[in-house]
Formats: sequence, C-alpha cells, structure tokens
Amino acid sequence: MTRKFIIAVGMLLIIFAMCMQWALAECPMCKPDYEEYPHEGFLRSLGPEEEKTSAPVISAKTERLKNPLFNKSLQTSATETNNDKASTQTTESAPVRSSSMLIPVTEVARSDLVLDVSNGASEYIDGAVHINYMEFYNENKELKSVDEIAALLGNAGISPSDRVVLTGTDYNCPTCLGGPFGATFVYWLMLYIGHDESKLKLLDGDTEDWKAAGLPVQSTPYVRPATTYTVQRIRSELLATNDYVKNADVQIVDSRTFDAFGQGSIPGALNIPYDKVTENGRLKDEAELESVFAGLTKDKPVVVYANTEFKASMVWFALRMMGYDARIYTWNDWLKNLPAVRMRLNSTLTRAEPNPASPGPVKIYAVFELPEEGAENISETADENLTTLSVMGCATCEPITVWSGSLTKSKNPGLSLGKTTQYFTCTARVMDAQGGEVASVPMERVSDDEYVGTWDATNASPGRYSVSFVVTVYSLSKEFEDALTVVIQ
Repeated sequence: MTRKFIIAVGMLLIIFAMCMQWALAECPMCKPDYEEYPHEGFLRSLGPEEEKTSAPVISAKTERLKNPLFNKSLQTSATETNNDKASTQTTESAPVRSSSMLIPVTEVARSDLVLDVSNGASEYIDGAVHINYMEFYNENKELKSVDEIAALLGNAGISPSDRVVLTGTDYNCPTCLGGPFGATFVYWLMLYIGHDESKLKLLDGDTEDWKAAGLPVQSTPYVRPATTYTVQRIRSELLATNDYVKNADVQIVDSRTFDAFGQGSIPGALNIPYDKVTENGRLKDEAELESVFAGLTKDKPVVVYANTEFKASMVWFALRMMGYDARIYTWNDWLKNLPAVRMRLNSTLTRAEPNPASPGPVKIYAVFELPEEGAENISETADENLTTLSVMGCATCEPITVWSGSLTKSKNPGLSLGKTTQYFTCTARVMDAQGGEVASVPMERVSDDEYVGTWDATNASPGRYSVSFVVTVYSLSKEFEDALTVVIQ
C-alpha cells in the first residue's frame, strides 16, 4: 500500500466513526426520515424562528407545519400527561373554528406576544409574560382605572402595536373548571381600552395543549423591558350601563349558575350558565354554541352579566365569536343601583305566644317593616335597627353588594322578602340570662313580612330569655339584638 492510500483509508475511517457518533447521539441532521423521528427534535433543530419582511418568508412555524410527522401527531392520540390530559388533540374531535378571535397553538409565531393572565399557574408557555388577571381589580374587587390598567400592561412590556395572544385561567377557582376565564376577561378588557382587535387573539387551548404539540414551557414567566401603553380610545359600547340595561331594547343573558339565577335575576334575563359554552376547558364547537344560543337573535344587542366581568367574559366571548353584538354587565352593579330601602323590626308585632309560658313549645313571631312614609333621611339616623347590607363574596370572582329590599307588595324594584326566601332568611337566637345561646330557631315566612318559628322550651329552666333575630342576605347577616324577652315560669 502506498502512503497516500493508507492516509485516505484512515480519513474514511475517521469520517465513518464521526458519523456513527452523531448517529448514536441522534443528531437531527443525520436522521432524514421524519417518520422515525420525534417532532420535538425537529423543532429544536430549526433554531430561532425568523420572520422576514421580504420574500421568501421562512419561519419555524411554517417549517413545522410542513413536517408530516408534526401534522400526524396532531391527528393521533398519544400518551397522557401527568395531569391525565391527552397530549394531543385529534382533528376529528377538535372543535370547528372559523373565528379569527381564536388562534391554534400551531399558529403562534415568535413575533407574537403571549400574555398569560393565570392566577396560580405553575408553568408558562416559553416566552410568555405574566399578569395575574386579579391585578386589574382593586382591593374592593372593582376594575381599576384605565390609567392603572394601561400602566400594568406597559410595565409588562406590552404596547398597543403588539399582537397579543392571551391564555390563562384561575387555578384557585373551584368553579372555573379549567376554562379560559382569565384570558377571555383580559381579551374583553384590552378590547375595551382600544387594543386593535386584529392584534388580539385567544389561544385555543392551554399550556397542556402547548406541551402536547411538542412546544417548550418554562417554570417562570419571561420578563420584557417596560414600555408605555398608550390608550387609543375607550370602546364604551362593550360595557353596558345600568340605564342601558333598563331602557334599551336588548336581550339579557344571566351567565351565573342556575342556583344563583333562581335566587334572583334581572327581569327578563335568559339563563345561560358560563359552563354551558365550554367543554374540557375549551370553548365548544360552533354548532354546539349555536344550540346553546338558540334562544337569542342576532337582530338585537345582547347584554351578558355575572357577578363580575370575570365570569361574564366567557359567555361574552362565545357570543361575540358567533357574531352577536354583545356587551358585559354585572349583577353587582344591578344590585348597587336598586333603591336602598331601609329595613327594621316592628317591635309591636314581634312577639312570643304564650308569654309568659310554661316549659313547652313557644311560638316566636318576627315582623319587619319599612320606615314611616316621608322618612327619606332615615338612613342618617342613629337607629341601629336600620341596615344597608353589603357583602364581598369569593375573593377571586364573586363580589356582591346587596341592599335590603322592599318589604311590601308594591312594584318597588328592590329585593323583597316576599319574592323568595332564599334572598332573606331569618333565625331566632334564644339566649339565657348569662348570655349563652340555648336555642337557634329557624323562622319560616308566613306572609310578606312576617316570620314564625317554634322554640321547644320543654327543658328550659324558669327565668327570662332574650331573643335576637338574625336576617341573612347571601353570606352577610344582620342581627337585631335583644328584640324580644320570653319568660319561662
């Protein structure tokens, strides 16, 4: 053998060994057969995504859509994740979409700004910035000012020129069922402060769907340099006012649960609970949504409300996606605008029978009333029996303000004792001379303003007993203390 031949053979052996090493390392560039090759590796091999303004346009997004294995992976089921969610969605079972308001995980470009608004998220889409949707509310669970909202967006590095892809829910909310409530709420909010609708998208899926597509996630959100978010205009037509709800020719949708709807609603409202527009944490198929909204017409605007904008936003988004002129309102605002009627106990008619009584059954009567006619300023008096009730519900999404309502048969639109016992419940607390509670007596409504209960005083010791009445509205109680004395002989 000549020296040159030996050198050539040696070079070939070195090249062969290097190729074997690459093959064993599964170098993506050494495996041309995509059918035997995981699409995660293919995505990694593409490197940074490039969006060029001049032709040809080349991006990781467009290239991965050309990959036959990647597309195949979206059409077949795969191993379940640790959260027991299938890692892929089949095209056969995927909801039918035609609205540009939604964007599939496979169409999110690196030039898009992903905003995760979750409360309690443990991981985030790679590159996503984060604002907890609750930051858009103040300590009273009311929406912050437009300037404060703009500051939150700007501090997160978001500008009006960004194409924003929204995702996120409230993982601490037991009734959210995984639906994208946070995302739909912030979608509505950003649209309300004038963000270009063509640059606002809702991710059709969540972090698990993102991971199922082989796309990376991270344990902490990305931090962008702060910028200035300048509000272009306020789209006031997206937020209904109390006057609009009362006087405009509109359709009204109550998106709260059926139980809440049954306890009271805006007159004429149709109940479409928020969970009726979602399935498995995603918005339903368009054909299914058409069935859900079958009782509505597109010829009239639709006002959709829940206790706050947060829960109402899910149904609002589905309505808008289906072509309805929809706007948001809140039950909280409706209740705040009801006439503030003062309630007190009628000390003359409130009584016990018999009284004095021997040990045995004692009937207790509580009668409530309105202040005397002409006492317009009575709420400013020192009468402790007059009350305005205010309650804050679920910390994440259920603020309620409740005013005690009309206690007569008049057409006053305030809440009425006679309308439903679920608005007002009454309990009599029987206390002994030492202040200890000896009985809690449920009171039943027997007429518009009268409640009656029976205290079983069979084992009561002789003496004087004080009776207080507790009136409950939702989760707040008002107690009329020492309203009655019962003597057991």
